[in-house]
Amino acid sequence: MKAIKILWLSRHSLTNESIEDLKRIYGEMLEIFPYTNSVLSSEEIIEIGKDCDILAVVLPPAILKDLVDSRKNTKPIIRAKANRVETGWMIISPTGEEEKEFKFVHAGWEQILKFEIITKEL
Repeated sequence: MKAIKILWLSRHSLTNESIEDLKRIYGEMLEIFPYTNSVLSSEEIIEIGKDCDILAVVLPPAILKDLVDSRKNTKPIIRAKANRVETGWMIISPTGEEEKEFKFVHAGWEQILKFEIITKEL
C-alpha cells in the first residue's frame, strides 16, 4: 500500500492531534512534507506540492481562491480547524494589563470545495 503524501504549507508545525486526525481520515500510511516559507502564488504551491496527493494549507484568501480553481489544480485542498480555548492562566499583555491566556486546540480538518466571496457596497 502506497503512503499518501501531504504537503503541509504553514509557518506552524502540525500538532500530534492534527496528525492523528489526518491518520483517521486518510489512514496510517502518511508522509507529511512541511513547507514553512512564504509563497506568492497558487502556481508556486502547485509546483511545491507536485509530488503530493493532498495540499494542506494556511493561505490568504486571494491565493486560496486561485488554488481552488479546478483549471489550475486538481488535488484536494484541506485546512485545519482550531478552537480558541482558555488555559486557566492569566498573563500580562504587551500593554501591561493582566488578561486571560488562550491557546488553539485542533478541532478537525475541512476540505475546501469552492471559494466564493459575496460583498455589498457600504
